[in-house]
Amino acid sequence: MNIELIKAILHVLDPAVDAPILSEAILPPSEDALQYLAGHAAKCFASDEAKACTLADDSAFLPLLWNIEDDFEKKTAVIAGDWLRVMQENPAIPAGDAAFLLLEIDGAEYLAALKLNYKPGWLHYCRMDGGPAVNEVVRQGTVLPGTSGKADEAFFVDLRTNAVRLLEKKYEIDGRKQTYLGSRILGCRAGLSPREKLSAIQAVAGEVNQQFYGNTGVDEPELAMAVCEEFYAARAEEKSRAGKPDPVPVQAICDKLYGDMPHAREAFTKALAEHDITLDEPLPLSAPAVRRMEKQSLRSAGGVEIKVPVNVYRDESALEFIRNPDGSMSLLIKNIIV
Repeated sequence: MNIELIKAILHVLDPAVDAPILSEAILPPSEDALQYLAGHAAKCFASDEAKACTLADDSAFLPLLWNIEDDFEKKTAVIAGDWLRVMQENPAIPAGDAAFLLLEIDGAEYLAALKLNYKPGWLHYCRMDGGPAVNEVVRQGTVLPGTSGKADEAFFVDLRTNAVRLLEKKYEIDGRKQTYLGSRILGCRAGLSPREKLSAIQAVAGEVNQQFYGNTGVDEPELAMAVCEEFYAARAEEKSRAGKPDPVPVQAICDKLYGDMPHAREAFTKALAEHDITLDEPLPLSAPAVRRMEKQSLRSAGGVEIKVPVNVYRDESALEFIRNPDGSMSLLIKNIIV
């Protein structure tokens, strides 16, 4: 990912005060500060929890995007004010700083916002008030996330297409845990994040396998293997043509799981449609997410856990799954080196 931060401004969102503490000028070009914000922006944009969304035609946020490059300070102040009002109405949403960014990602220009929630921290304070000098340890309640942390919430709006990439978190709102950033600030319709989409595909595969084959307990490794194979096939294709890897298509996962099983394939397709997922959709997983899938955990009723690499899952010379009369599965591990 190529990311270039053009300019940024920081507004303080503290529900304990009546209005946001607004900055009237963009951040000075401090290399450390800009690298800090660009790093957090890159993490949020690439997150498997980020959703692709569409702004509604009647969204009050939409007019703020017009010529925002030329009126950056005033328009981000309006967004910050709307954001704080929602926070004041819902005390479970924590205080934090809103960093608004104009940046280019892979050649496309975006308006982005990162909500940097405060973390408690500690620092030293040198007290010299006429008496003996004392170095104290002082608690600081408004520490921003470190470079190894991440922003809890963020959005990115493509200024050419108005497409939105949204990372949001659930809080206690109106008596239940729910998100608010997309619906109450941006006015957009959210899709599924890659992680949510993968979870839905996994649940559907389990239902279909149970319906047609009575298969339980081994659906997740099968799906993981299909995803990993398609991901690395796309990587190999990327190297051969020196381009960006294509996302794993849901169609390819379906082919891997049910290529020669038309009835199961049809049931899988219909069940996915109930989750608003179609076979021609991409599943844009990151490399770290795929690496986490490369080893799948199998657990026994007694609490024994074994991690199995998906590349040996179907290798009968290494593993054998044995169905027991009571419907449970046993695992025979072969060629153990002691």
